Amino acid sequence: MINNKYLATAVIIIIVAFTMTGCWDMVEIEKNAFILGIGLDPSESATENEERVMVTYQIALPAAMLGPSGQGEGGGGEEASTLNISIEAKNLMMAEQTLMATLNKVPNYDHLQVVVFGEELSKKGIGKYIDFFFRDPRIRQRTKVAVSKGKASEVFKVQPKTVKSTSQYISDLLDENEKRSLMVLMPMDFGIMQRHYIRKQDVCLPAIIKKKDTLTLEGAGVFRGNKLVAWLTGSQVMSLKWLHGEPAKGTIDISDDKAKTGNFVFNITDNKVSIKPVLDGNRFILKAKMEVEGDIAEIQNEIFNAYDIGFIRQVEDLVKQKIIRSCSEVFNKLVDDYKADCIEFGRRVENYYPDFWEKNKNNWREYFANTSLEMEVDVKLRRVGVIK
Repeated sequence: MINNKYLATAVIIIIVAFTMTGCWDMVEIEKNAFILGIGLDPSESATENEERVMVTYQIALPAAMLGPSGQGEGGGGEEASTLNISIEAKNLMMAEQTLMATLNKVPNYDHLQVVVFGEELSKKGIGKYIDFFFRDPRIRQRTKVAVSKGKASEVFKVQPKTVKSTSQYISDLLDENEKRSLMVLMPMDFGIMQRHYIRKQDVCLPAIIKKKDTLTLEGAGVFRGNKLVAWLTGSQVMSLKWLHGEPAKGTIDISDDKAKTGNFVFNITDNKVSIKPVLDGNRFILKAKMEVEGDIAEIQNEIFNAYDIGFIRQVEDLVKQKIIRSCSEVFNKLVDDYKADCIEFGRRVENYYPDFWEKNKNNWREYFANTSLEMEVDVKLRRVGVIK
């Protein structure tokens, strides 16, 4: 039988152990500097012997983020809700050390929304800087990545009126509009990006364009390896998404003065995309099958009968030809001009032809440069509106 004295002693030891247990590295919430966004540009003080990077941190100011009502809604008030700090350093870890010496708070990446690579830095190569984001466990893999036309630091100077931070604004644009607009590229995050780099696959990043005091997410930056090699326009992103096998909703503008339909806008309500690689001798064919349904959203033409079957068939054919023409144009640019497989066609080849891929994955660029496109597109006009 256990002695009551020993039992009481054991209970006291257990209680004391639990009360003394805690996180040794815990930081009180008010001591955290919550970083919402990061921008990277070349340093202006770089020398020939030492390359440096300018890191722009967008940091939340909690009291201003909540606003006078404490609800955190809206933006554009007189009081700044974020603080932008730009630091020049040899690498991102040294930049963070300088940031810690500048702030009276500890950098916290729990709420990091987006990382933006500037155009000039991206053309030189982002490989030496993305390692920090892949390696550091504090960086969430769901953090979005984008590329800016011009300096990334300029992006964070824009204060949107609808939200409290530029970083949240960019994140919301990608989440909310990617499925509704053919001009907005699918979001890219560090988790997806890391898998691409492990497989040595190219990527396309959503493009951010600063126009005076506004930001627009339109188009994409094409990366071959870790270097930016080209830009795609918003209309070209439509084709890029389809070649990637991503269905999306949005509008297609048709301008054809010779056609009976005149100028009209076709609104896509539903579409399915199937991408299949076919090995033909020593070359591949990308076979794309698309089923597109939509409505007439707007017509700029004289009065005519929109319910006429001939008109409906012509609309369907014009949309079909525009899709084929646009996809072929973008595909040829990727294959012939940019030599960048940012549509993940190599991954599909790996899935369909694993033995071939294992033998030839190191020479995939040569095979991709010899790839051709075959498209099968079916367009259905479902509604023409209430005006005949």
